[in-house]
Amino acid sequence: MQLFEKKSLGYFLAFAAAAFFVLTLAGLSVKFVDENFPSWRPGVYAVFLSNGQVYFGRIKKENNFALTLGDIYYLKLPKPLASQEELQAQDDVSLIKLGNELHGPEDRMEISRNQILFVEKLKADSRVTKAILQYKQAK
Repeated sequence: MQLFEKKSLGYFLAFAAAAFFVLTLAGLSVKFVDENFPSWRPGVYAVFLSNGQVYFGRIKKENNFALTLGDIYYLKLPKPLASQEELQAQDDVSLIKLGNELHGPEDRMEISRNQILFVEKLKADSRVTKAILQYKQAK
């Protein structure tokens, strides 16, 4: 009877070790994919933050904790807005390319997910997308 119990214990330990190995490998691969692969989202996006700032750009990488934005632009407004309608009515809104500020940031921004209110994909014919294209053509 003891031979059978030792064999069963051996099979159980082998199965437990194999299951642990498989689960560890699966967990590591999910972590690697989650943190290191580029975003599948093509196009230009607007990222609305909890502090009221909006950045426009391409989503380069994203995971559960952060979103990495590249080719970044933001709006320069003469005065703060109370509504989206005020933004549409203003003619003196400027689209600024990130990188020329006094502190000289790179054209890459990692934004914490808990600071993002929402993300919108911009249409190819939106005013912002057209302004970005004009900026790139003039460069």
